[in-house]
Amino acid sequence: MDDYYNDFVDAPEDYGRSGADSYFLEVQNKIQEIYEKDKQSVYYVRQMQIKFEKDYFHWITYNALVGLKSMGYLKDIPIEKESGTSTRYFIHKSNRYPMRQIRKMEKLIAEYSDDTITRSCGHRAEDLFCKGLALKGFVPKATKVRSCGGIEWEKTGHDLDFVFEKDGVAYGCEIKNSLGYIPKEELEIKLEMCEHLKLKPLFIMRGSPKTYNKMIVEKGGFVSQIYELSQAKLVERLRTELGLPVDCPKAIPDGIIERFVSWHERRKGVN
Repeated sequence: MDDYYNDFVDAPEDYGRSGADSYFLEVQNKIQEIYEKDKQSVYYVRQMQIKFEKDYFHWITYNALVGLKSMGYLKDIPIEKESGTSTRYFIHKSNRYPMRQIRKMEKLIAEYSDDTITRSCGHRAEDLFCKGLALKGFVPKATKVRSCGGIEWEKTGHDLDFVFEKDGVAYGCEIKNSLGYIPKEELEIKLEMCEHLKLKPLFIMRGSPKTYNKMIVEKGGFVSQIYELSQAKLVERLRTELGLPVDCPKAIPDGIIERFVSWHERRKGVN
């Protein structure tokens, strides 16, 4: 199940206040501007994180929301799920009747978060990228990979989504089509797996912070970002009602695949 309504502090272990205070204050000001324009507006954490993610990491936006609550400017309303997760909504302190809007948003969130839909989104992203890479000569060699070239990964129960190969270069490929970041621990494990199995990391994700991208690049890998959903009507509602940056393409845009192809051509002779 997609974790986009399962709100948490997803800051990396080395995240600190130094250098982040200015961003923290910037986001707080922008959040306040939103609520000042409409004091009856309702937002949940992941929704607000994605709204600002082009400029600010998810954890900075989260901490800004929590800070505004501690100042008394915002109030929060957690809605518990049967699954044990929860959605944390934030409202202006003067908003006395938010529940009608929250119930409406909960219904849409539940629709998207249904296992059938989330699996469909993941499979659709995998299908599109596999097709796009295959058309450029990257041959899919294996799926759900825990071994490669006679080398086994036994440290954890994780696997890699795919192995692609071209020009004698093998890539350990992970495709993550979720609104939240990949957990840092999982990212570190997948990068360690690639190194152990002698694969170049190829991470295709809807979104990730620059710190995560830097980790992948430092391991000799490539990062591509895309968002995709496979339910056209639901996509339109998510865009218009929740303001989420989702799309329903029939194919991966050529530019995304071409950037990887160009990178591969430059790097294929590099160990």
